[in-house]
Formats: sequence, structure tokens, C-alpha cells
Amino acid sequence: MRSMQKPIRTMTSLAVLAMMASHAINAGGFSLYTEGSAAAIGNFAAGIAAEGADASIGWYNPAGLVLLKKQQAVLGGVGVFPSTQLTGSSLYSTPNLFDPTEPNLTYAQTFSGLQAAKSALVPSLHYALPLNDMAVFGLSIVAPFGLSTDYEKNSPVRYAATLSKLETFTLSPELGHKITKHFSLGVGVDLQYARVTFNRMIGSPAYLQYLELVVPQEITPYTLDSESKNTGDSFGVGFHLGGLLRFSEDHTRLGLNYQSHVNHNFSGRSQLTGRFADPALNIFAPGLANPNASFYSNTLSSNSIALPGILTLSGYQDVNDKLALLGSVVYSQWSSFKEITLNNVAVGVPDPDLGTTTLTTRNATTTEGYRDTWRLAIGANYHVNDQWMMRIGGGYDQTPTVNAHRDVRLPDSNRGAVAIGVHYQAFPSVGFDVGYSYLFATNDAIINNTQPIATSTYNVTATSKNHAQLVGLQAVWKLDQEKASMTTK
Repeated sequence: MRSMQKPIRTMTSLAVLAMMASHAINAGGFSLYTEGSAAAIGNFAAGIAAEGADASIGWYNPAGLVLLKKQQAVLGGVGVFPSTQLTGSSLYSTPNLFDPTEPNLTYAQTFSGLQAAKSALVPSLHYALPLNDMAVFGLSIVAPFGLSTDYEKNSPVRYAATLSKLETFTLSPELGHKITKHFSLGVGVDLQYARVTFNRMIGSPAYLQYLELVVPQEITPYTLDSESKNTGDSFGVGFHLGGLLRFSEDHTRLGLNYQSHVNHNFSGRSQLTGRFADPALNIFAPGLANPNASFYSNTLSSNSIALPGILTLSGYQDVNDKLALLGSVVYSQWSSFKEITLNNVAVGVPDPDLGTTTLTTRNATTTEGYRDTWRLAIGANYHVNDQWMMRIGGGYDQTPTVNAHRDVRLPDSNRGAVAIGVHYQAFPSVGFDVGYSYLFATNDAIINNTQPIATSTYNVTATSKNHAQLVGLQAVWKLDQEKASMTTK
């Protein structure tokens, strides 16, 4: 047995490091663009930087705040109900350390309909206050990015990921100002808090499966499975800047808005729980280690990670006093998301010579291959009467993930959308918006991701069928009392 100790030491120590390092955070396919406004859910945010339906225009284009003549508050929320079902297989492969001339030791699992996505509620708050005939102050509180996928700790993809979660909250004071009768500019400062959680299991299932055969003992391929839990938060500052052209007594409008990159340096805690965290672990007798052992690092940190800049061009056109047409083209600069470096990840490194495990921290880097993306949306508003207005829309949204790097944390695909919504002016000062969008994959997401683990590998090959439903509801208060007359503008 002693002749095997050096290669086993290399395999186990590097396996822990590689398992922990890969794909710490993904947010691309879960950009919450429309979720900043429940009204936007009703037409897939068509015309969002030019319409100016309510105070949410301050977030999508602060120049459009000048369209609001009265003080206004908007409180809303969007329920996100995604479905991601994976079908495929996973394969853990490692050299036969007992006899290197033999084929690799392998541990394979298959799965069908493996559910990953988690539902969430995305709140938003917008406020607008005219300062004079030329300037309007705005304030937005939104969640522009979010992600939640969760696999069971015993799932067939557990060595790739268990829980992955990203939450962002942005507070943006804004100002819109008329430059001329037909042109206005606006700017907002984006104060953004972000929090990430990325968990996975680590273990050596192929080695344990073979060890159980050659040295009979009470172990299984799961015996060394230990949970790595990593959580960090960050604060970043960005801006959004917009312009609005208005013609034909505001019946024709063209809006352009840019939301800047926001850089985050995450810091927090890394915790390893299970037999790999027991300093008394001997890999030749893994079942004797404490399954509840825990080791943590409070100095977890990341490199600077840039959430993307977003450029929106929108048009709005009143056809008549009842019908308006809207459209948007959105360009997201996801290629800024290139790589992730994790510093001070909690790991356990077994030493076969001593029959113990060293608890320490390691740094690692992984490459992300995100691409820039396009989003297209068209829609219409129909003014039924003084109280009711209908919305309809749809479009297409590219995923930033690419086949070469897509993994189970974000099994995303290109998607189409159809949307419908309604505005109801219940009282002169209070109105309500309800919106519904159905997002459907235009193709299955293909995953063929292999993670190197020293001389071993862990591969997940799968297809993912994705769709999502968005349901939005918001209330719009006109805080300055007046008799409301709703238009399509």
C-alpha cells in the first residue's frame, strides 16, 4: 500500500482544489431586465426607454422622467417561475492507482428530468418628483441580476454544483432635464449590493468504489462526500445615462439609455463540512473520519468581476388616440465576464504518510467564456377606454453562455417570449398593472463540460429543456391629486 501513497496524495489534494475552483458565479441568462417593472412584463419591455408609462422610466432611461408632470410612486413585484430539466450522464474518471497499466477507474451516473431552477420574487420601487418645468428627480430600487439553481447534495451532478445563487439590489437616484423642447438628458447613480452563494460536493467516488472491492470495509462512493459552502458579498458603483427625442407633440419618441458595468470584489466565508474537513482523515480508512467535521475560512475573496453594461434603444409611436406601437433593441456587454479567481477557499488535503489531513486554503482561477448578446422586443398598447389599457408584445433574447463553457450552474439557452398585460386606472390617483410573459427556449441547451482534477476528470454531458413564466403586479400612485386622464403616452 505504501507505494501508492504519493499518487493518492496528489489525486486527493488537487481534486479538492479543482472541485472548489470551478464556476463560482454565473448570472448571464438570469439578467432581470424586464423585472424592474411589472408593466414591462406585459410587453416584454418593448419601447421601455421611450414610453414613460410611469416612474420606472427613471431606471430604463432617466431622460424620460420629464414626461411625468406629477409626483408619482410605483411599487411592484414580479414572480419568476423557471423550469430547467436536465437529462444526461456524469462520469468521474481517475487512473487505477493500484495498477496503472489497467484502465481508469470510473464512477458513472445517469439522470432524466433533473430539476435545477428555483422560483423567486423580484421587488421594485420607483419614485418621481418634478422639481420645476425643466427637471424631474427620480429614485429606483431594483434587482437587475439574479440567479438560483439548486441540486440535491446526492444528485448525479453534485460534484459540479449544488446551490448557486446571485442576488443584487440597486439604489439609483436619478435626474431628468429638458435641454430643448424636443430633447432631454438624464443620469442616474447606481449603488449596487450583490451577494453570491456557490456550493458543491467534493469527493473521490471512483477511488472509493474500487477501494471497497480491494480492501473490504464499510464505505460507499458517497463516504467522502463533503459539502463546500461559499458565500460572499460586495458593493459596487455604476451609472446609467440616457437621452430622449420627442416629436409631434410627444406622439413620436426615441430613447437611448446606457447602464454601465458594475465591478464587484466579493469577500466572505468558505466552509467545508464532512469527512474531508476532519484532520484525522486517513484515506485508507475513510469511514472512520467524522462526517460532521467542519473547517472554514473567513477570508474568502474574488477578483474584480464585472456585471455587464447594457445599451437600450427604444421607439414609441402613437398611431391614433387608442393605439401605440413600441420596440426595443438591447445590447448587453457580457464579454466583460471573462474569469473568476477565488482566494482562500477552505480545503482538506489528506497526507497518506501521516494518516491525517491538513486543513488549509487554496487559490484557483477558472475561465468563463461569455459573449455579448442582443435582445429584440416589439409590442403595442391599446387604449380601450378611460380606465383600461391592454399591452401585448414579444421578442427574442440571446444567452451569453457558449457550448464550450456551459455547465450545470447555468444551463441556459436562447429564448423567445410572448407577453400580455393590462393597466387599470381604479381611481384618479391610483392605477394597477398586471403583466404576464412566457419565455421559451428556441433550442435545447447543450452541456458537455469536463473539469480536470489533476490526472482525473469529471464530465457532465446533458441537454437542458428550459422555459419560464413571469407574473408581474404593481400599483401606481399619483401623489399630487388631480383628475386622471389616461393616454397611451
